[in-house]
Amino acid sequence: MRKRLLWVLLLAVLLLAGAAAGGFAQKKTDITLWCMAFDPHVNGFTNVIEAFNKANPSIRVTLEPQPGQAEMTAKIRAALAAGKSEAQGFTTTGTTVFEFATTGTIQPVSPGVVSVAQVKKDFLPENFLQCNKDNAIWAIGIPDPPGDCGILFNADHLQEAGLAIPAKFDSTDQMLQYARKLTKSEGGKVVRAGLSFQESNDPNYVYSYIAEIGGKFWDNDRQKFTLQTPQAKQVMQFFNDLFFKEKVDATNLPDTLSALSQNLASMGFMWPEFLPMAQSLYPDLNLGFAMKPPFKKGNLPIFSHTDTWNMVVPKYVSGMEKEATFKFLKYLISEEGQLLFLDANPGLSPLKSLVFKSEYYKTGKGKYLAPVIAAMQKGQYRYWGPFADADVMLYNINWPNIDAMIHGQLTVDQTLAKMEKELNEQDARTRAKYPDAAKTNIYYEGLPADLKL
Repeated sequence: MRKRLLWVLLLAVLLLAGAAAGGFAQKKTDITLWCMAFDPHVNGFTNVIEAFNKANPSIRVTLEPQPGQAEMTAKIRAALAAGKSEAQGFTTTGTTVFEFATTGTIQPVSPGVVSVAQVKKDFLPENFLQCNKDNAIWAIGIPDPPGDCGILFNADHLQEAGLAIPAKFDSTDQMLQYARKLTKSEGGKVVRAGLSFQESNDPNYVYSYIAEIGGKFWDNDRQKFTLQTPQAKQVMQFFNDLFFKEKVDATNLPDTLSALSQNLASMGFMWPEFLPMAQSLYPDLNLGFAMKPPFKKGNLPIFSHTDTWNMVVPKYVSGMEKEATFKFLKYLISEEGQLLFLDANPGLSPLKSLVFKSEYYKTGKGKYLAPVIAAMQKGQYRYWGPFADADVMLYNINWPNIDAMIHGQLTVDQTLAKMEKELNEQDARTRAKYPDAAKTNIYYEGLPADLKL
């Protein structure tokens, strides 16, 4: 008995010594997250991951940035189709969330991370509208500003032209007056755009302007796209005129992001998130943000938030990896996690408590979005969707057709007819494949009463 007790004591001493030396350290659960190799996202996730890993020694989160949005989306789709990959979480746009939920290739994050009631009550409306299916939530949002709420401008170019720095444009006429003065041409060729309209998310501006003047690009009753309308033609003609009548942009110039970053555009229809990215990648650029004008003078311009960024969890993630991933997502969507992300990526947090109450948006890095938040509170905020094929519709149908129009390959009428036909064909294919997919109901006049801000 004495020998046995001595052996037990000796073993206990050895175990304690080993633990102290790290020899018996607890095995970690490793999870990998994919995000686009876009500095604000990479740096934002890095901030959150470092804090989370430090507070959770039994979990190790690793970030793997992926080159390009299209390339990353294709890689995600391939992984979901195969039912396996090295990643437990994917960062994807709001345009794919409903698609992945409809196809059943991701798993709900409720009630494990958030409840449906919590998202409906405490999150910005699009986080419920695009992520709620079958009374479950399928994604967790990260900070991201509405894409079609404003215009980015080069403040140095405006000052050189003797133009006042605007907080907002009161009318499209005022915006065009700026654009004409800012455009530079040589030998009849535009060498610097006064107002660039060459970004693949720009169809969101088209939808919002159509809705602002009373048009409907989607018929809720017939469940069909309706783009051959007077309102749609008026809006599309305006964007076509930027190239062929006003000549404040030209297709010999690069896309809006590249044109702004290379001083080849003075203003552009561009997502505000470009500002924090430009501050790190192009520190010599003096960029500013202004709210876009109403399409019709005297109206309040409306804007949407349908292309948000979110984290989804593949269906094949289970066990300890699922538990660890959900724990990380809980931290990501907390106020602490969101503020860490916002420090590197000044967008709109999904959390109403931060957007409407935090000093971050009054005196901090997010103060440039104060006009956007004020417009949201005035009822100018919309959500166009959800569509199960929103990603394909935006990037494979809407923008390629608009791009063909501004290259002179299609007339305005041909563009609208072709878009309407291809959008309805795409929607019909998806609904035939997934007959139980939810119907799309667009709230043109404003958000539902239970989602009011």
